[in-house]
Amino acid sequence: MIHTFIWQAMGTEYQLHLIEADLIRAEAIADALREEVKRLERQLSLYQPDSDLCYLNAHAARAPVRVEPGLFQLLQTCKTLWEQTDGAFDPTVTPLLRLWGFVDHRYRLPSPEEIADALERVGMEWVLLEPEGRWVYYGREGVELSFGAIGKGWAIARCVHLLKQYEVATALLSAGGSTLYALGAPPDSDGWTVEIPYPEGEEAKKTLPSGGRVGVRGQISEREERVDVIFLRDCAFSTSGSTEQFFEVDGKRYAHILDPRTGYPAEKLLSVSICAPDPTLADALSTALFVGGQPLITRWRQQHPQWQIWHFP
Repeated sequence: MIHTFIWQAMGTEYQLHLIEADLIRAEAIADALREEVKRLERQLSLYQPDSDLCYLNAHAARAPVRVEPGLFQLLQTCKTLWEQTDGAFDPTVTPLLRLWGFVDHRYRLPSPEEIADALERVGMEWVLLEPEGRWVYYGREGVELSFGAIGKGWAIARCVHLLKQYEVATALLSAGGSTLYALGAPPDSDGWTVEIPYPEGEEAKKTLPSGGRVGVRGQISEREERVDVIFLRDCAFSTSGSTEQFFEVDGKRYAHILDPRTGYPAEKLLSVSICAPDPTLADALSTALFVGGQPLITRWRQQHPQWQIWHFP
């Protein structure tokens, strides 16, 4: 029997679809995942003044701050991805997000001078990590981290670890519908199904699936739009795009995914979707590839041919 559990955390809706014969056991598992996500929200939130992240942002430019092992591991992952994507993924983009109004939702079009000033405080080179003591130090005043492009994937990864500890064989966990992980497959199926809608008039540029974990077939949905229907099994999926959060000035759209290297919204693509083994990587890389555009997508495909990537130019 499939049991569905829904809760709010990290500014989005989490859904757990769990195949479990015992309802009481299913509820206990869902409670454990819910508490884990809430714990991570208290640690990683930019909007909770008493979170570990807010403490780090307030103090790490003045003196090194020691953080707990999980947070330090996340910071190490962020730094590695920043290096691997040539800065397209960068959690220090926060000063720019504040400048454009994407943190407090008071949107504004900043001047080139304001953007240049904010860029002085952006870059993971300012975040210094000392593994031996798990110390974190910001090399410049005003540096500010946020985990909006990786936090949901990190939370799902921690929850998948819990599911495996509970010896769960089949489940689907989603954060906002944009990042998810499929564990196993429902009975008599190729996997959990996910739809990727095509923007009107567009055709996806995608790699072919390699191996049996991801299956794809095109079809027309009930909404009469072109979609790819994906069958996921033991892998993660994430999508990033410019159609959900944006504002307009004089008829020009400015979306919330900023290029940390230029200070302006990324405009090369409409959306990027990715299937990868790990939800943390899928979450971060969907954003990074959206920012980096075709050159970074081409390079990533060559380096990771087992991953599947859709992008709409």
